[in-house]
Amino acid sequence: MSDAAGTPLDPTILSGERRQVTVLFADMVGFTSISERLGEEGTFALIQPIYALMSAAVKESGGFVKDFTGDGIMALFGAPEALEDAPLRACRAALAIHERLAAAVSFIEALHGVRPQMRVGINSGLAVITHIGGEGGPVTAIGDTVNLASRLQALAEPGTTYLSEATQRLVQGLVDSALAGEQTIKGKTESQKVYRLNGLRQGATRFDAAVGLGLSTYVGRERELDLLDRALAEARAGLRVIDIVAEPGMGKSRLLYEFRQRVADKQSFILAGSCSPDGQQTPFLPFIEIVRGSFRVCAGEDEIVVARQLALGLDALGLRSPENLGLLINLLGLKPPDGLLAGLDGVLIGLRTRDLLHNLLEARCRLSQVVMLIEDLHWADSGSQEVLDRIIEGSANSGLIVLHTRRPEYEPSWRNKPDVTTLLLEPLPAGDIRRLIQLRLGVDALPESLARQVIEKAEGNALFAEEILSFLTERGALRIIDGNVEFGDAAAPAALPASLQSLLTARVDRLAPKDRGLLQAAAVIGRRFNPQLLAVVADAEDARARSGSTRWRVGGVFVQARFGSRRSLSKPADQSPRGPAFEDR
Repeated sequence: MSDAAGTPLDPTILSGERRQVTVLFADMVGFTSISERLGEEGTFALIQPIYALMSAAVKESGGFVKDFTGDGIMALFGAPEALEDAPLRACRAALAIHERLAAAVSFIEALHGVRPQMRVGINSGLAVITHIGGEGGPVTAIGDTVNLASRLQALAEPGTTYLSEATQRLVQGLVDSALAGEQTIKGKTESQKVYRLNGLRQGATRFDAAVGLGLSTYVGRERELDLLDRALAEARAGLRVIDIVAEPGMGKSRLLYEFRQRVADKQSFILAGSCSPDGQQTPFLPFIEIVRGSFRVCAGEDEIVVARQLALGLDALGLRSPENLGLLINLLGLKPPDGLLAGLDGVLIGLRTRDLLHNLLEARCRLSQVVMLIEDLHWADSGSQEVLDRIIEGSANSGLIVLHTRRPEYEPSWRNKPDVTTLLLEPLPAGDIRRLIQLRLGVDALPESLARQVIEKAEGNALFAEEILSFLTERGALRIIDGNVEFGDAAAPAALPASLQSLLTARVDRLAPKDRGLLQAAAVIGRRFNPQLLAVVADAEDARARSGSTRWRVGGVFVQARFGSRRSLSKPADQSPRGPAFEDR
């Protein structure tokens, strides 16, 4: 028995876990002829820096280099550490490999007389992740997901990346890609759609992708929207901060989107920025977006045009100075003209940038009411957190309302201030989920079996409900014919959509090992379990000590035994593992 890369495996020492991963294979074009021409030592001298280049691109994107394949690499995203956005990270790594190799190719040619190019293939799906030789040994991945990624790499044109249809679905709207045709792939009974990756869409989020594809009719949250409307009116007399807290998929971004549509005609100046898991190393990331929007500057514009726009904006706010212009140009990642930041080192530039961002906001508030939206604050970089600290802790700006979204595990220092209102988004009632399903499908009536399955699996999470519907449709279990829903209950897949599996697995991976073990043991038993049985199976002392209780808190997850009930995993306080996710493990 061997893995996809040919590594011999001893089944007696393997223990695996099935999980959603993205696999990347990169291979050098024409390696055989190159190595024949250069010889062993010359080939080694050529390939070593290229290995380093590819490894750096993978690691910087959050991936793990599983193998060096002689003339390339195999990398995993989502294992051994689960990632919510593994497919997008793999795409970023692939593009970085091509870009960095292209930048170095002239130097390589001067040394070795060859101009190397890479082919890259990326696929996403379920694989068995295991440690060779037991816990602590090298990690490997086994399964068809790995094989297909390798086949795609072999099909790719020199200097390009090919995506599987599964990966394309997960990054649609976040990348620029094009259908490269249907290919006959060894081991596959049907031809496979293949996509060529051309680039990333700068600043695009999952919600932006959903907007591009078309949003469903908004359901529920009337109370929350009314609260935001009242806060907007109250902000005219003084600072108001709305701290929107919810688990992934509960509708934080959609709530802000709907509120933004409401205030668009109320003469409020809107500033918007978002944080991201891979942007925590970028200082002031959400404020970079805010500055671009405020000064009407687009990414990729000519530097002279950008400088002119920034200068005009500073003039309008009464803050024009050579230093302020230089600070903003530098903030946007461009090189300021000589002399604008003379005498300032990196530390001083950071401090002055913090001051300028605060001053820009105060100047803007003197002109009109300002609505500032910051999404995913739990991923904020330290510089942005400091700017927000100063805005909220030390500002009495009338006309300013700050709305930020976050997950429950992150708690900002200002959450208990009098001007701050925390808005916790609870799961949607079953009736709202039912209405969402009907509106999404455009029908007046639903098969009761479909409504029941989606309501039970989504557990009030609007994103989960929509992803499950898409998943059922893609798998052929759900069809709309002449305005009527045909649902093949028996054909409905038991697994969750890949996007939800990645999200949930990433959340569970952040639990302490002891808590994670307890949660996994509960999942193995099933949706109904006896707490004493869980204590025995998990062999957890704290579970035994509380075995008389019917509700335990495990690393922020509420695990509830409901005798005679259909579910054993209740509403989470800090994580989002739902029953179906664990049935699939």
